[in-house]
Amino acid sequence: MNELMDKFNWVVKDTNAYLTRWKKQTGKKIMGCYPMYVPEEIIHAAGLLPVTIFAKDEPVTLADQHMHRYVCHVVRGNFDLSLKNRLDYLDGVVFTDFCLTVRMASSVWMVNNPQLFYHQIFTPQNMVGDQTPQSLTRQFVRLKKALEDYTGQEITQDALSKSIAIYQENRELLCQLYKLRQANPERFRARDIAMVVAAGMVMPKEEHSTLLAQLIEQAGALAPQQAEDKVRVIISGAFCDFPQPGLLNMIEDTGALVCDDDIFVGRRLFNTPTARDKEPIQALVERYLNDLPDPNKHNPDNEWVPYLVNLVKETKAQGIVMLVVKYCEAHQFDLPYLSKELTAAGIPILIIETNDSGATEQMRTRLQAFTEMLISRRD
Repeated sequence: MNELMDKFNWVVKDTNAYLTRWKKQTGKKIMGCYPMYVPEEIIHAAGLLPVTIFAKDEPVTLADQHMHRYVCHVVRGNFDLSLKNRLDYLDGVVFTDFCLTVRMASSVWMVNNPQLFYHQIFTPQNMVGDQTPQSLTRQFVRLKKALEDYTGQEITQDALSKSIAIYQENRELLCQLYKLRQANPERFRARDIAMVVAAGMVMPKEEHSTLLAQLIEQAGALAPQQAEDKVRVIISGAFCDFPQPGLLNMIEDTGALVCDDDIFVGRRLFNTPTARDKEPIQALVERYLNDLPDPNKHNPDNEWVPYLVNLVKETKAQGIVMLVVKYCEAHQFDLPYLSKELTAAGIPILIIETNDSGATEQMRTRLQAFTEMLISRRD
């Protein structure tokens, strides 16, 4: 199991080296995907490798010459990597419109990296609107046409169906891994789980699924471990972001046990399946419409608070650590309501604001106090 984790860690920590080597070996092109919402299956069906662009766990420097400091570190950090020539393996970038900041970022990228292919998807926020499915269908078809023009190759229905099957197999394997984690959280550190998921956002899904199946087999053979003195928590939030490994370690080092998550580099990536027996574009549209709730989606029948309450009950967690990217307006607007409703439901919540400065001792103090409070409630 250690060898597999070393592989996942290397891919995430040295993405540049991994993808540069992969590109040289295969001769294929790589398409960067801005978090979140990009239908990667369409890119995969075009014969390209979809790769999520992550901000690294390091200070942002060069990007501050082009973007205001009140832009979140996710957007600044991604662009910073391009200015430092650490995304030179990219042949293009597909943007979404998760927030107004991401919309702005696409223009800045185009000016400073004009050699790349660019495309922006405009996703609806009203999940129950009469025109929502048709609007999103047009956006996905528009992406398909743009990629066909770029590659000079038609993206067939058969190719789309095969890509959907490959991605769905990967999601199902991740679901199996998370079931093992729920049953015995002591088996995995939160940091290790995040690394496994993040590696799959960089590697070809076929390769990742092969390694993932091996990891599940090896982890399932391990004897259960006990940690009765620790409290079970869920980490949530961190939209578009890869939480710093140091912070994930800090959460567990203060006496908590992460038994599940609700983050982008986690359950949000794979929780919602894509139907294999429907017209491909329709299946991708339905997945988006039925995906987990977040601050940018309005759906009275699929709200975030009830989802979190159910996840807490299902995992027998004692509390939630909510990771909020600094300057993420979409998330911050939801926080007062979210905190009020979870507290009313009897679920303690700790809100941690994150940026490019990494884990701090102030965070450690607050996490220790939160863990002690959860222990006192349990006892």
